[in-house]
Amino acid sequence: MTAGTPARLGGEVIPQRSQDGTLLGQPAPAGGAAQPPPPPASPSQPRNVAPAGMFVSSNASPSSQGEAAQDVVPPPRASGAGAGLLPDLPAEGNGSGTLLGVARPGIAPTAPGLAGESDLEQESLAPTWDGVEPTVDDTFQELGATLAPRHSPTVKVPRKLRFDPRRARLIPGAKPAKGGKASRQALWLILAGAVIAVASVLFVVLWPDPPPVTAQAREDANGNEVLEVRCPTCPDGTVVSVGTAQATAADGTAQVPLPTALPVGPNRLKIALDRPGSGRDETLGVTVNVAYRISPDLGTLQGERPAIQVAIEAAAGTEVTLGGNVIPLSDGRAVEVIDVSDAINGPADEPRTLARQIPYTVKPVDGPREQGVVSVSVGIVQLRIDAPGPSVVIEKESFVLEGRTAKGAKIFAGTHPIPVQDDGTFRHEMNVSSVGSTQFAVRAKLEGMAPRIVKISVRRVDRLETAAKEFFEQNPVGWAELFSDVQGQVGKAVVLTGEVLEMRRQGASTVLLLSAPATSGCKGGTECSARLVHGMEVKAQRGDTLTAYGRVVPPLMTPGGPPVPEMQVEFVMKNGPPGR
Repeated sequence: MTAGTPARLGGEVIPQRSQDGTLLGQPAPAGGAAQPPPPPASPSQPRNVAPAGMFVSSNASPSSQGEAAQDVVPPPRASGAGAGLLPDLPAEGNGSGTLLGVARPGIAPTAPGLAGESDLEQESLAPTWDGVEPTVDDTFQELGATLAPRHSPTVKVPRKLRFDPRRARLIPGAKPAKGGKASRQALWLILAGAVIAVASVLFVVLWPDPPPVTAQAREDANGNEVLEVRCPTCPDGTVVSVGTAQATAADGTAQVPLPTALPVGPNRLKIALDRPGSGRDETLGVTVNVAYRISPDLGTLQGERPAIQVAIEAAAGTEVTLGGNVIPLSDGRAVEVIDVSDAINGPADEPRTLARQIPYTVKPVDGPREQGVVSVSVGIVQLRIDAPGPSVVIEKESFVLEGRTAKGAKIFAGTHPIPVQDDGTFRHEMNVSSVGSTQFAVRAKLEGMAPRIVKISVRRVDRLETAAKEFFEQNPVGWAELFSDVQGQVGKAVVLTGEVLEMRRQGASTVLLLSAPATSGCKGGTECSARLVHGMEVKAQRGDTLTAYGRVVPPLMTPGGPPVPEMQVEFVMKNGPPGR
């Protein structure tokens, strides 16, 4: 083999020697004397030692390694057939006496044994052998340096460290961690939270809601439209507001006045509830559906012909019956006039009440039939006419209008206003411009009440004798008929002639007590007399004989005595045609 050419033997690369007799990369030994070879490795030395050049022997300390490197010399070159196969070894080695990175082939291990733990950890660092595949348990040692095999040997685990699968079931369960108590507490908290959540849901779902707030359009006792709000949860004193209108709730109900009537159909309104004290305040939205409206209108009572109008509003196709009469609708509207003249006409000394109950039925197109009553109740102002009375015949061109009404009321004679005193009395002279008959109405008006109307007939004549002759054309009754059935003669024309027993002036009118003559068939005394009321001044005195023309009115009732016939006089005459 030529110098500088590497040789392969057993797959190991042998380094070449340089010209000076040293290995390439290795310095020459310090001394030229040959050193004896190192003693063989002791049997007690571990079988697997880290590869040379990577780890030193565990028996050598750093200081001893350095000393050994200076004393170890390579063995002499072999002679014979094996001469020249091995290169000259350098004088310098590792601490164990072996060449760094060099192992000689063909030398069997001198001390086989168990691999140390360090050998297993450095298995991947063992050199690779070319051409020779060592077994698992084989190791190679060169001059005390042990080389690790390519594959790690099988490590035998002591029996006492082996795990017996049959004992797996005997292993006790894992003990709970120190945090087990906290985990149980957290679990209880989670369960408690779940229970509370379920209870809350059931409370919300199953707990009955408070009664809702409802609203409905109605009419109050005065006929004004109000919004009746029902709030069962509102205590007394709760202020209920709809817009600017307010009302105070009592027994869970409040009637809020509406400035204008709600139109027919659905109406969306906001209702504000202000509960007293620390009560909950809230604003609610409600829908008030007005299917129809039947309401009285009292404004027409103050017209020329006083009446009550009933205004009707309903959806198209609705059937409405009022007072037994079918009311046709035009564009969903109709007005029915109710005559009340019988209640407001005629004198009255005291205020009275105009009351009407008008039944109705309503049948909507898509709803059930509904029934109700239109109720009207309003006061009628009082009015009494003392002069000239309901009917009078005069020869003069004037007469006096005198009477009494309520305080604050206004009096109109036709269209002419009549001054009224603070106490309600009035007195005014009326003129009759020409001969003839006329009729006018005296009307008393007071805000919030129905008027009172008294009609007066005035006839102006040239002579009373002419009027007397014409009066007999009415077939008047006399004393006999009057005494026989006084109640049955009320309203009939009557002519009485008799002696004036008493006479008294009452303002512009005169009251007389007239006795019946013997020819009347009366037995005499107070039972044969009649009370006469005349709305004009009568120039007569006690004992004079007068003939009175007029109408029978209801008799005057006296305590403990018979009724006294009474007559409303139109005119009187002295020495006139006698009555019967």
